[in-house]
Amino acid sequence: MNRTVVTIQQLSEQMGLTSRTLRHWEAEGLFHSGRDSSSGWRTYDEDALQCIRITALLRRMDIPIKEIQPVVERKSVFELIRVIENRIAALQVHQKGLKRVEQQLLHTLEYLNITNKRTSVLEELLNEMENVFMSNVTERSTFKVITLPAMRVAFHIVVDVSPEDKAMGPLMDWLKSATLLGTARLFGGNMKPMPSSTGKPYGYGMCATIPEGVVVPEPFQEMLLPGGLYAKLDSDEDIGGSWNNLMNQLSHSKKYTSDPTRLCLEEHIRNDHPENSGNLYDLNLLEPVKAK
Repeated sequence: MNRTVVTIQQLSEQMGLTSRTLRHWEAEGLFHSGRDSSSGWRTYDEDALQCIRITALLRRMDIPIKEIQPVVERKSVFELIRVIENRIAALQVHQKGLKRVEQQLLHTLEYLNITNKRTSVLEELLNEMENVFMSNVTERSTFKVITLPAMRVAFHIVVDVSPEDKAMGPLMDWLKSATLLGTARLFGGNMKPMPSSTGKPYGYGMCATIPEGVVVPEPFQEMLLPGGLYAKLDSDEDIGGSWNNLMNQLSHSKKYTSDPTRLCLEEHIRNDHPENSGNLYDLNLLEPVKAK
């Protein structure tokens, strides 16, 4: 059997996929990675690479992960055909819905052109349309405001073209050896230099809550997260899109606004995947806020 492997950094550069995306796909059970004993990086053999190619191709067609799973499991052309046919059928239904929306827009435009209403009436109409739009956004994914307590944390910051694993791995190993992994809350976030483009180094920090009295070993450092009010949103696979969704909702909020004096966070929540099945964490996005 061919045992050629590539690292997560090499794969990110070759395929233009972020390490976060690869960890998410692995967490969904689409493939399995190994570990490089010297660097601790995830590695991928030829079977995993084929699954990643299939997944990347089908995700570009906007096919959901749950429909991709049987394709990578069976690696069957017939399964691939079935998934694509189902996607075409879903798109046809979607197109019918778009056609209805188009007709509604045309009727509205015709009404406005005929009646030539005054500005005040138009403003009322715009307000109604904006309210409908925002209610649809809320139904799709709504942030909640929570209060985090002040927390003592150990943290690790790495600057690299793919820093998440390097920041998270050593910290997780220490927490496990210190029997703290089961009780620690885990937070991450981008640090300076901020991400700019694929292949350029950027910073990522990972921190874990620790009890008083626990000595933080090198190379980790200690700090106090101040806590306070945060807008919380569960992230989907598109983490950048989820952040944009959260910030867009905050920009329309009448009660809260972002608080730039505190760090935004990504809390890593343990999921139900068994150990060694991939990334064991989902993400909650946490944007510090204050009342208007």
